[in-house]
Amino acid sequence: MATLPTLETKSHTRHPLESGDLIVIQFNSWSELERYRADWDHLLSQSESASIFMTPEWLGSWWRAYSGGRQLCSLAFVDSQNRTVAIAPLYLDHSSHAGITATTLRLVGAGSGDSDDLDFIVEPGYEPATARAFADWFQSTGNCHIGALETLPANSLVARSLVEAAHNRGWKLSTETLPHSYVELPRTWTGYLETLASDFRPLLTRYPRRLQSRFSVNISRCENVDVLDSRLQTLFTLHQMRWTGRGETGAFASPQRRDFYSRMATAFLQRGWLEFWSLTLENEIVATQFCFRHGDTVSLLQEGFNPRYTAEKVGYALRAHVLQEMIATGARRYDFLGGADAYKAKFGATQGQYLNLYFAGPSWKGRLLLAAREINRATKAWLKTHLPQPILAALQRHSNHKPANG
Repeated sequence: MATLPTLETKSHTRHPLESGDLIVIQFNSWSELERYRADWDHLLSQSESASIFMTPEWLGSWWRAYSGGRQLCSLAFVDSQNRTVAIAPLYLDHSSHAGITATTLRLVGAGSGDSDDLDFIVEPGYEPATARAFADWFQSTGNCHIGALETLPANSLVARSLVEAAHNRGWKLSTETLPHSYVELPRTWTGYLETLASDFRPLLTRYPRRLQSRFSVNISRCENVDVLDSRLQTLFTLHQMRWTGRGETGAFASPQRRDFYSRMATAFLQRGWLEFWSLTLENEIVATQFCFRHGDTVSLLQEGFNPRYTAEKVGYALRAHVLQEMIATGARRYDFLGGADAYKAKFGATQGQYLNLYFAGPSWKGRLLLAAREINRATKAWLKTHLPQPILAALQRHSNHKPANG
Protein backbone atom coordinates (compact mmCIF):
# COMPACT_ATOMS: atom_id res chain seq x y z
CA MET A 1 0.00 0.00 0.00
CA ALA A 2 1.27 3.45 -0.90
CA THR A 3 2.68 5.61 1.87
CA LEU A 4 1.56 9.15 2.48
CA PRO A 5 3.23 11.98 0.62
CA THR A 6 5.26 14.15 2.97
CA LEU A 7 4.45 17.41 1.19
CA GLU A 8 1.87 19.48 3.07
CA THR A 9 -0.32 21.87 1.06
CA LYS A 10 -3.03 24.37 1.94
CA SER A 11 -5.71 21.93 0.82
CA HIS A 12 -5.07 19.32 3.50
CA THR A 13 -4.21 19.49 7.18
CA ARG A 14 -2.66 17.01 9.61
CA HIS A 15 -4.40 16.60 12.99
CA PRO A 16 -2.11 14.70 15.41
CA LEU A 17 -4.44 12.93 17.83
CA GLU A 18 -3.81 10.37 20.54
CA SER A 19 -6.79 8.10 19.72
CA GLY A 20 -5.40 4.71 18.82
CA ASP A 21 -2.15 6.35 17.65
CA LEU A 22 -3.91 7.48 14.46
CA ILE A 23 -3.25 10.79 12.77
CA VAL A 24 -6.16 12.43 10.95
CA ILE A 25 -5.47 14.21 7.67
CA GLN A 26 -8.17 16.51 6.32
CA PHE A 27 -8.70 17.18 2.60
CA ASN A 28 -10.62 20.12 1.22
CA SER A 29 -10.30 19.27 -2.48
CA TRP A 30 -11.08 16.14 -4.46
CA SER A 31 -7.75 16.30 -6.30
CA GLU A 32 -5.89 15.91 -2.98
CA LEU A 33 -8.07 13.00 -1.95
CA GLU A 34 -7.40 11.36 -5.34
CA ARG A 35 -3.70 11.16 -4.38
CA TYR A 36 -4.76 8.38 -2.01
CA ARG A 37 -6.49 6.40 -4.75
CA ALA A 38 -4.14 3.41 -4.39
CA ASP A 39 -4.74 3.32 -0.63
CA TRP A 40 -8.48 3.66 -1.18
CA ASP A 41 -8.59 0.75 -3.63
CA HIS A 42 -6.42 -1.36 -1.32
CA LEU A 43 -8.72 -0.76 1.66
CA LEU A 44 -11.76 -1.68 -0.42
CA SER A 45 -10.10 -4.92 -1.53
CA GLN A 46 -9.53 -5.90 2.12
CA SER A 47 -13.09 -5.28 3.27
CA GLU A 48 -15.74 -7.99 3.01
CA SER A 49 -18.51 -5.42 3.52
CA ALA A 50 -17.33 -2.83 0.99
CA SER A 51 -20.00 -1.84 -1.51
CA ILE A 52 -19.84 -0.23 -4.93
CA PHE A 53 -21.16 2.95 -3.29
CA MET A 54 -17.84 3.33 -1.44
CA THR A 55 -15.70 3.23 -4.58
CA PRO A 56 -13.89 6.27 -6.02
CA GLU A 57 -15.81 5.67 -9.26
CA TRP A 58 -19.18 6.17 -7.58
CA LEU A 59 -18.22 8.88 -5.09
CA GLY A 60 -16.00 10.81 -7.51
CA SER A 61 -18.81 10.90 -10.09
CA TRP A 62 -21.28 11.98 -7.42
CA TRP A 63 -19.03 14.75 -6.12
CA ARG A 64 -18.37 16.20 -9.57
CA ALA A 65 -22.10 16.27 -10.31
CA TYR A 66 -23.42 17.46 -6.95
CA SER A 67 -20.59 19.45 -5.35
CA GLY A 68 -22.09 22.88 -6.09
CA GLY A 69 -22.58 24.71 -2.78
CA ARG A 70 -20.90 21.92 -0.84
CA GLN A 71 -17.45 21.96 0.78
CA LEU A 72 -15.29 18.84 0.82
CA CYS A 73 -14.03 17.85 4.27
CA SER A 74 -12.73 14.32 3.79
CA LEU A 75 -10.39 12.47 6.14
CA ALA A 76 -7.59 9.92 5.96
CA PHE A 77 -6.46 8.05 9.09
CA VAL A 78 -2.78 7.11 9.34
CA ASP A 79 -1.08 4.77 11.80
CA SER A 80 2.36 5.05 13.43
CA GLN A 81 4.00 3.35 10.41
CA ASN A 82 2.59 6.07 8.13
CA ARG A 83 0.08 3.64 6.58
CA THR A 84 -3.37 4.78 5.57
CA VAL A 85 -5.74 2.53 7.54
CA ALA A 86 -9.02 4.35 6.84
CA ILE A 87 -10.58 6.92 4.54
CA ALA A 88 -13.78 8.86 5.28
CA PRO A 89 -15.13 10.74 2.23
CA LEU A 90 -17.08 13.60 3.86
CA TYR A 91 -18.37 17.05 3.03
CA LEU A 92 -19.90 20.05 4.81
CA ASP A 93 -23.49 20.95 4.00
CA HIS A 94 -24.56 24.47 5.00
CA SER A 95 -28.27 24.98 5.56
CA SER A 96 -30.80 26.92 7.62
CA HIS A 97 -33.50 25.39 9.84
CA ALA A 98 -36.07 27.47 11.73
CA GLY A 99 -33.90 30.54 11.26
CA ILE A 100 -30.76 28.83 12.58
CA THR A 101 -27.85 28.47 10.16
CA ALA A 102 -25.90 25.29 10.76
CA THR A 103 -23.27 23.08 9.14
CA THR A 104 -23.81 19.34 8.81
CA LEU A 105 -21.00 16.86 8.16
CA ARG A 106 -22.22 14.18 5.72
CA LEU A 107 -20.80 11.31 3.74
CA VAL A 108 -20.04 12.06 0.11
CA GLY A 109 -22.87 10.43 -1.82
CA ALA A 110 -25.57 11.37 0.71
CA GLY A 111 -28.08 14.15 0.27
CA SER A 112 -29.32 13.52 -3.28
CA GLY A 113 -31.24 10.27 -2.84
CA ASP A 114 -28.90 8.31 -5.13
CA SER A 115 -26.61 6.38 -2.79
CA ASP A 116 -27.06 3.39 -0.48
CA ASP A 117 -24.71 1.42 1.75
CA LEU A 118 -22.23 4.22 2.50
CA ASP A 119 -19.58 3.98 5.21
CA PHE A 120 -16.00 4.78 6.13
CA ILE A 121 -13.50 2.61 4.25
CA VAL A 122 -11.43 0.93 6.97
CA GLU A 123 -8.78 -1.76 7.21
CA PRO A 124 -10.31 -4.65 9.19
CA GLY A 125 -9.51 -4.34 12.89
CA TYR A 126 -9.04 -0.57 12.82
CA GLU A 127 -12.73 0.34 13.18
CA PRO A 128 -12.62 1.23 16.92
CA ALA A 129 -9.42 3.30 16.59
CA THR A 130 -10.82 5.06 13.52
CA ALA A 131 -14.07 5.89 15.32
CA ARG A 132 -12.20 7.28 18.34
CA ALA A 133 -9.89 9.37 16.17
CA PHE A 134 -12.85 10.66 14.19
CA ALA A 135 -14.74 11.53 17.39
CA ASP A 136 -11.75 13.48 18.72
CA TRP A 137 -11.43 15.31 15.40
CA PHE A 138 -15.16 16.13 15.30
CA GLN A 139 -15.13 17.39 18.88
CA SER A 140 -12.13 19.62 18.27
CA THR A 141 -13.18 21.11 14.94
CA GLY A 142 -15.26 24.26 14.96
CA ASN A 143 -16.63 23.66 11.46
CA CYS A 144 -19.47 21.21 12.19
CA HIS A 145 -22.64 21.45 14.26
CA ILE A 146 -24.18 18.09 13.33
CA GLY A 147 -22.77 14.82 12.04
CA ALA A 148 -25.08 12.83 9.75
CA LEU A 149 -23.87 9.41 8.59
CA GLU A 150 -26.68 8.00 6.46
CA THR A 151 -27.49 4.65 4.81
CA LEU A 152 -24.76 2.87 6.74
CA PRO A 153 -24.79 -0.94 6.72
CA ALA A 154 -26.81 -2.14 9.71
CA ASN A 155 -23.76 -4.08 10.92
CA SER A 156 -21.25 -1.24 10.42
CA LEU A 157 -18.42 -1.68 12.91
CA VAL A 158 -17.48 1.97 12.54
CA ALA A 159 -21.03 3.01 13.47
CA ARG A 160 -21.04 0.68 16.47
CA SER A 161 -17.73 2.09 17.70
CA LEU A 162 -18.81 5.67 17.02
CA VAL A 163 -21.98 5.23 19.09
CA GLU A 164 -19.79 4.11 21.99
CA ALA A 165 -17.43 7.06 21.46
CA ALA A 166 -20.38 9.48 21.35
CA HIS A 167 -21.79 8.14 24.62
CA ASN A 168 -18.38 8.40 26.29
CA ARG A 169 -18.13 12.06 25.25
CA GLY A 170 -21.66 12.98 26.29
CA TRP A 171 -22.84 13.79 22.76
CA LYS A 172 -26.47 14.00 21.78
CA LEU A 173 -27.14 10.99 19.56
CA SER A 174 -30.01 9.86 17.38
CA THR A 175 -30.38 6.75 15.22
CA GLU A 176 -32.98 5.47 12.79
CA THR A 177 -33.29 2.54 10.44
CA LEU A 178 -34.36 2.43 6.81
CA PRO A 179 -35.66 -0.61 4.90
CA HIS A 180 -33.44 -2.35 2.36
CA SER A 181 -34.67 -5.11 0.03
CA TYR A 182 -32.59 -7.77 -1.70
CA VAL A 183 -32.92 -11.24 -3.22
CA GLU A 184 -30.52 -14.04 -2.35
CA LEU A 185 -30.09 -15.84 -5.66
CA PRO A 186 -29.82 -19.63 -5.92
CA ARG A 187 -27.42 -21.21 -8.38
CA THR A 188 -30.00 -22.00 -11.08
CA TRP A 189 -32.86 -20.16 -12.78
CA THR A 190 -35.17 -23.08 -12.08
CA GLY A 191 -34.21 -22.97 -8.42
CA TYR A 192 -35.04 -19.26 -8.31
CA LEU A 193 -38.44 -19.74 -9.96
CA GLU A 194 -39.30 -22.38 -7.38
CA THR A 195 -38.95 -19.77 -4.61
CA LEU A 196 -41.72 -17.61 -6.12
CA ALA A 197 -45.47 -17.83 -5.59
CA SER A 198 -47.16 -19.97 -8.26
CA ASP A 199 -49.50 -17.13 -9.29
CA PHE A 200 -46.56 -14.74 -9.78
CA ARG A 201 -44.20 -17.07 -11.64
CA PRO A 202 -45.94 -16.74 -15.06
CA LEU A 203 -44.93 -13.07 -15.22
CA LEU A 204 -41.33 -14.25 -15.56
CA THR A 205 -42.00 -17.27 -17.76
CA ARG A 206 -45.22 -17.32 -19.78
CA TYR A 207 -45.49 -13.59 -20.45
CA PRO A 208 -41.95 -13.25 -21.85
CA ARG A 209 -42.69 -16.18 -24.21
CA ARG A 210 -45.93 -14.51 -25.27
CA LEU A 211 -44.02 -11.30 -25.98
CA GLN A 212 -41.60 -13.22 -28.20
CA SER A 213 -44.52 -14.67 -30.16
CA ARG A 214 -46.07 -11.25 -30.83
CA PHE A 215 -43.04 -9.05 -31.55
CA SER A 216 -39.53 -9.08 -32.83
CA VAL A 217 -37.75 -8.88 -29.46
CA ASN A 218 -34.12 -8.09 -28.75
CA ILE A 219 -32.52 -7.74 -25.30
CA SER A 220 -29.01 -6.33 -25.11
CA ARG A 221 -26.45 -5.11 -22.60
CA CYS A 222 -24.68 -1.82 -23.18
CA GLU A 223 -21.01 -2.66 -23.73
CA ASN A 224 -19.85 0.23 -25.93
CA VAL A 225 -19.18 3.74 -24.67
CA ASP A 226 -20.19 5.10 -28.10
CA VAL A 227 -23.84 4.17 -27.49
CA LEU A 228 -23.89 4.79 -23.75
CA ASP A 229 -25.15 8.36 -23.94
CA SER A 230 -28.05 7.50 -26.24
CA ARG A 231 -29.03 4.58 -23.98
CA LEU A 232 -28.95 6.89 -20.96
CA GLN A 233 -31.15 9.43 -22.73
CA THR A 234 -33.62 6.62 -23.44
CA LEU A 235 -33.58 5.59 -19.77
CA PHE A 236 -34.23 9.17 -18.71
CA THR A 237 -37.10 9.52 -21.17
CA LEU A 238 -38.78 6.21 -20.34
CA HIS A 239 -38.49 6.78 -16.61
CA GLN A 240 -39.90 10.31 -16.88
CA MET A 241 -42.83 9.13 -19.02
CA ARG A 242 -44.20 7.10 -16.13
CA TRP A 243 -43.96 9.83 -13.52
CA THR A 244 -44.91 12.86 -15.59
CA GLY A 245 -47.93 10.87 -16.74
CA ARG A 246 -49.01 10.90 -13.09
CA GLY A 247 -48.37 14.61 -12.78
CA GLU A 248 -45.19 14.07 -10.75
CA THR A 249 -41.69 15.41 -11.25
CA GLY A 250 -39.72 12.22 -11.87
CA ALA A 251 -36.16 11.43 -10.77
CA PHE A 252 -34.46 12.68 -13.92
CA ALA A 253 -35.89 16.19 -13.91
CA SER A 254 -32.66 17.05 -12.05
CA PRO A 255 -29.77 18.01 -14.39
CA GLN A 256 -27.32 17.09 -11.62
CA ARG A 257 -28.69 13.56 -11.49
CA ARG A 258 -28.44 13.15 -15.28
CA ASP A 259 -24.85 14.40 -15.12
CA PHE A 260 -24.09 11.99 -12.29
CA TYR A 261 -25.47 9.01 -14.20
CA SER A 262 -23.40 9.91 -17.25
CA ARG A 263 -20.17 10.17 -15.27
CA MET A 264 -20.82 7.10 -13.12
CA ALA A 265 -22.00 4.90 -16.02
CA THR A 266 -18.90 5.77 -18.04
CA ALA A 267 -16.62 4.89 -15.11
CA PHE A 268 -18.50 1.65 -14.41
CA LEU A 269 -18.45 0.61 -18.06
CA GLN A 270 -14.68 1.03 -18.12
CA ARG A 271 -14.37 -1.17 -15.01
CA GLY A 272 -16.73 -3.84 -16.35
CA TRP A 273 -19.26 -3.16 -13.58
CA LEU A 274 -22.12 -1.78 -15.65
CA GLU A 275 -25.19 -3.97 -16.20
CA PHE A 276 -27.31 -1.63 -18.33
CA TRP A 277 -29.91 -3.62 -20.24
CA SER A 278 -32.47 -2.64 -22.89
CA LEU A 279 -35.45 -4.46 -24.39
CA THR A 280 -36.29 -3.58 -27.99
CA LEU A 281 -39.57 -4.30 -29.77
CA GLU A 282 -39.58 -3.82 -33.54
CA ASN A 283 -36.39 -1.68 -33.31
CA GLU A 284 -37.77 0.56 -30.55
CA ILE A 285 -36.34 0.45 -27.02
CA VAL A 286 -39.37 0.11 -24.76
CA ALA A 287 -37.80 -0.95 -21.45
CA THR A 288 -34.46 -0.39 -19.72
CA GLN A 289 -32.90 -1.58 -16.49
CA PHE A 290 -29.87 0.24 -15.07
CA CYS A 291 -27.91 -2.07 -12.79
CA PHE A 292 -24.29 -2.52 -11.81
CA ARG A 293 -22.24 -5.39 -10.50
CA HIS A 294 -19.70 -5.46 -7.69
CA GLY A 295 -18.37 -8.81 -6.56
CA ASP A 296 -21.28 -11.24 -6.59
CA THR A 297 -23.91 -8.53 -6.04
CA VAL A 298 -25.97 -6.94 -8.81
CA SER A 299 -27.80 -3.78 -7.75
CA LEU A 300 -30.82 -2.24 -9.48
CA LEU A 301 -30.61 1.54 -9.45
CA GLN A 302 -33.26 2.67 -11.95
CA GLU A 303 -35.52 1.35 -14.67
CA GLY A 304 -38.07 2.61 -17.13
CA PHE A 305 -40.56 1.34 -19.67
CA ASN A 306 -42.94 2.77 -22.24
CA PRO A 307 -46.45 2.89 -20.73
CA ARG A 308 -47.91 2.00 -24.14
CA TYR A 309 -46.64 -1.55 -23.56
CA THR A 310 -47.87 -2.00 -20.01
CA ALA A 311 -50.21 -4.82 -21.03
CA GLU A 312 -47.30 -6.66 -22.66
CA LYS A 313 -45.41 -6.76 -19.32
CA VAL A 314 -42.18 -5.57 -20.98
CA GLY A 315 -40.68 -4.62 -17.62
CA TYR A 316 -41.19 -8.13 -16.28
CA ALA A 317 -39.74 -9.65 -19.45
CA LEU A 318 -36.60 -7.56 -19.14
CA ARG A 319 -36.17 -8.26 -15.42
CA ALA A 320 -36.64 -11.99 -16.04
CA HIS A 321 -33.89 -11.92 -18.66
CA VAL A 322 -31.52 -9.94 -16.43
CA LEU A 323 -32.12 -12.19 -13.43
CA GLN A 324 -31.56 -15.30 -15.52
CA GLU A 325 -28.37 -13.83 -16.95
CA MET A 326 -27.08 -12.77 -13.54
CA ILE A 327 -27.68 -16.21 -12.03
CA ALA A 328 -25.96 -17.89 -14.98
CA THR A 329 -22.89 -15.66 -14.57
CA GLY A 330 -22.47 -16.25 -10.84
CA ALA A 331 -24.33 -13.41 -9.12
CA ARG A 332 -25.57 -14.39 -5.68
CA ARG A 333 -27.54 -11.28 -4.72
CA TYR A 334 -29.93 -9.06 -6.65
CA ASP A 335 -30.18 -5.87 -4.62
CA PHE A 336 -33.28 -3.67 -4.88
CA LEU A 337 -31.50 -1.21 -2.56
CA GLY A 338 -33.54 1.09 -0.32
CA GLY A 339 -37.26 0.76 0.25
CA ALA A 340 -39.73 -1.95 1.14
CA ASP A 341 -42.12 -1.71 -1.81
CA ALA A 342 -44.59 -4.59 -1.95
CA TYR A 343 -43.58 -5.63 -5.49
CA LYS A 344 -40.07 -6.45 -4.31
CA ALA A 345 -41.35 -9.14 -1.98
CA LYS A 346 -43.04 -10.82 -4.96
CA PHE A 347 -39.58 -11.34 -6.48
CA GLY A 348 -38.49 -13.11 -3.30
CA ALA A 349 -36.84 -10.14 -1.63
CA THR A 350 -35.69 -10.27 1.96
CA GLN A 351 -35.93 -7.06 3.96
CA GLY A 352 -32.81 -5.78 5.67
CA GLN A 353 -31.95 -2.39 7.11
CA TYR A 354 -29.70 0.59 6.68
CA LEU A 355 -28.70 2.76 9.62
CA ASN A 356 -28.78 6.54 9.88
CA LEU A 357 -26.62 7.96 12.66
CA TYR A 358 -26.93 11.61 13.75
CA PHE A 359 -24.87 13.24 16.47
CA ALA A 360 -24.01 16.63 17.94
CA GLY A 361 -20.96 17.36 20.06
CA PRO A 362 -20.46 20.46 22.18
CA SER A 363 -22.33 22.72 19.73
CA TRP A 364 -25.57 24.13 21.18
CA LYS A 365 -26.82 24.66 17.64
CA GLY A 366 -26.27 21.03 16.81
CA ARG A 367 -27.99 19.80 19.97
CA LEU A 368 -30.96 22.11 19.42
CA LEU A 369 -31.40 21.11 15.79
CA LEU A 370 -31.01 17.42 16.57
CA ALA A 371 -33.71 17.72 19.25
CA ALA A 372 -35.97 19.51 16.75
CA ARG A 373 -35.33 16.75 14.22
CA GLU A 374 -36.39 14.09 16.72
CA ILE A 375 -39.61 15.98 17.50
CA ASN A 376 -40.35 16.31 13.78
CA ARG A 377 -39.77 12.58 13.23
CA ALA A 378 -42.00 11.67 16.17
CA THR A 379 -44.73 13.97 14.84
CA LYS A 380 -44.60 12.33 11.41
CA ALA A 381 -44.80 8.89 12.98
CA TRP A 382 -47.87 9.93 14.99
CA LEU A 383 -49.59 11.40 11.93
CA LYS A 384 -48.89 8.25 9.94
CA THR A 385 -50.77 6.13 12.46
CA HIS A 386 -53.60 8.60 13.19
CA LEU A 387 -54.46 10.44 9.95
CA PRO A 388 -57.02 8.96 7.53
CA GLN A 389 -55.46 7.24 4.51
CA PRO A 390 -56.80 9.77 1.90
CA ILE A 391 -55.13 12.65 3.74
CA LEU A 392 -51.87 10.71 4.04
CA ALA A 393 -51.99 9.97 0.29
CA ALA A 394 -52.55 13.66 -0.48
CA LEU A 395 -49.58 14.65 1.69
CA GLN A 396 -47.43 12.03 -0.06
CA ARG A 397 -48.40 13.39 -3.48
CA HIS A 398 -47.49 16.89 -2.32
CA SER A 399 -44.11 15.62 -1.11
CA ASN A 400 -43.47 13.89 -4.46
CA HIS A 401 -43.95 17.18 -6.28
CA LYS A 402 -40.94 18.68 -4.53
CA PRO A 403 -37.84 18.93 -6.76
CA ALA A 404 -35.14 16.30 -6.34
CA ASN A 405 -32.27 17.06 -3.98
CA GLY A 406 -29.00 18.12 -5.40
